[in-house]
Amino acid sequence: MAAYAIETSDLTKKFGRATALDKVNLHLTRGTIYGLVGQSGAGKSTLLRVVSGLQQPTEGEYRLFERHCTDPDIGIDRRRVGVVMNGGTMVPSMSLRMNLQRQCSLLGVPGSGRADEVLELTGLKDCADTKTEELTGEKAVIAAIAIALCGSPDLLLLDDVYTGIGSTQKTDELLQRLKQELEITILVTAQEPEMLAGVAEKYGVMDHGVLRRELSAEEMKQMQETALRIHVSDTNALARVMVAMSLRHRILNADTAEIYGKPNITELVVALADEGCKVLSMEETSMQTESLLQALNGGEV
Repeated sequence: MAAYAIETSDLTKKFGRATALDKVNLHLTRGTIYGLVGQSGAGKSTLLRVVSGLQQPTEGEYRLFERHCTDPDIGIDRRRVGVVMNGGTMVPSMSLRMNLQRQCSLLGVPGSGRADEVLELTGLKDCADTKTEELTGEKAVIAAIAIALCGSPDLLLLDDVYTGIGSTQKTDELLQRLKQELEITILVTAQEPEMLAGVAEKYGVMDHGVLRRELSAEEMKQMQETALRIHVSDTNALARVMVAMSLRHRILNADTAEIYGKPNITELVVALADEGCKVLSMEETSMQTESLLQALNGGEV
């Protein structure tokens, strides 16, 4: 039986009439990196806030390191969690080292050496005396992760850290090292699955508060590899052919569609020609979250 760092059961969070989380059943196995993907407003951040104790669920339940969320001692396990949310917890005008020392003090971490340990661990020794407001791009992201590491967590919750940082090589390497060397479990959110390619071992795909499906990294890779973008002279004819060939697809605009699966290109072109439809171009494309959701739902969209 798998040991879970986080397990949710019909977890629901409502804000008035709006449902941010709708009966979410997520399974984060210890010692893995889990990528939670979905477009803005899908409920990813809300899920992290609920399981970290920043918000209370409306319905359902969750377990943190197998301890039930209503257990009086749940606070013990919450201290094993490091969180990076939008806004962060750093004081911009202070140096990175001072921010780390401040965080260690707030957490009651004994001794004065943890800040230097974290700087070494994250490869930020050269930035120790830099004001955090001067850190940009990937260094700013890693600095935020460094703050979350001050309490020597067993679980990291990282919310949307990959958006807009350009290169992610050092961040990817850090997360892999934290998992492999320190056995830290990581849940990281992103808007697109391709942001987490090569990092996440398992994915959850969220849409409007619903966890549509959990997939292995291999399953996600296969789905992303099967997106074929096709430009044609007549999408109505294309739609008829797609239905006849039982191919999942999505019409993007008047002359463009995406096809999911592995169509026989020759048969496709011939069938389109029979319908009087010209193929203008074809290209493989990385499946974006919106298209991925449609493909997971199955059928014509």
